[in-house]
Amino acid sequence: MTRSLNHAPVVLASDGTPASEGALRFAVQEAGVRGAGLVIVHVNTLNVPVAPLRPILPIGPLPATRPTLPSELSVHARRVLDRIAREARALAPGLSVSTVLMDGRRVRAIVDAAADAAQLVVVGRETRHGVERVLTGSTTAGVASAARCPVVVVPGDWSPRQGAGDGPTVVVGLRRVGDAADLMAAAYTWASSRGASITVVHAWQMADSYLDRIETRTHADDWQARGEQLLGEALDTWRDQHPDVSVQTHVVHGHAASVLAAAAKTADLLVVRRAHEHRPWDHLGATVRALLLSSPTPVEVVPAHGGPEPDPDLVLEESGSVTT
Repeated sequence: MTRSLNHAPVVLASDGTPASEGALRFAVQEAGVRGAGLVIVHVNTLNVPVAPLRPILPIGPLPATRPTLPSELSVHARRVLDRIAREARALAPGLSVSTVLMDGRRVRAIVDAAADAAQLVVVGRETRHGVERVLTGSTTAGVASAARCPVVVVPGDWSPRQGAGDGPTVVVGLRRVGDAADLMAAAYTWASSRGASITVVHAWQMADSYLDRIETRTHADDWQARGEQLLGEALDTWRDQHPDVSVQTHVVHGHAASVLAAAAKTADLLVVRRAHEHRPWDHLGATVRALLLSSPTPVEVVPAHGGPEPDPDLVLEESGSVTT
């Protein structure tokens, strides 16, 4: 089923490497399903001035090399961008594809390119490690924490599911009732346009392993009941508004990131929410950060549109049941 959701485009941020190939395929498919155009953004970070590193010990003169000029870097970046656009058009010949080449810091440039003009940003999963990641930062987490619209992070080897099966499924990680509005709006948007089902997962676990063993042995049924009550309160209105969409719920004991990654193995999309919208040093939270690196399926990170909801009991927060 294909339907147009709005006129805003889907934005693909790609560096042209194999790590971005899954994101390209996902973005093309998503733009087609949504009836939207695709805007491909490539950031030329090599034009950004970087302070030279000074050696601690004298190492003698460095060999003479011809410096790369900014104009040459721009030409190379344009070639990369044009190649990505050709690949997108080959995947979907009727799709409207446009390109944007930007210079600057990667995260800021992508966020600026999508600001007020995108319904979705698609990026590849982070693959840089060690010193390079320390110096440049994580593009994936940076974009997911700063973008104004939902961001989907896609593994490099992702491909659309082929052949018959149980049908498409979206998994939602839900921590508390107050998160449901942002999460379920995104989940129903995705599911309704594909005839997909939704599985909502709530995980609980005590932060202290010793206390967790005791709690599991003595009060597991209570935690199960509380989780089911939470899901019922969060989802009743949504089920009434969308009776045609199948929704299943699961309350699971375990570490939230591990529980959600396991649930996502057979799903087509995992939807989670930023944990701390008003804490600029960590918008995502530990669970979402872990899932961006470990989820076997694309992860949609939904921005929160309201402030943190007060929780008088603080039991679920202290239990380590953070699933967004």
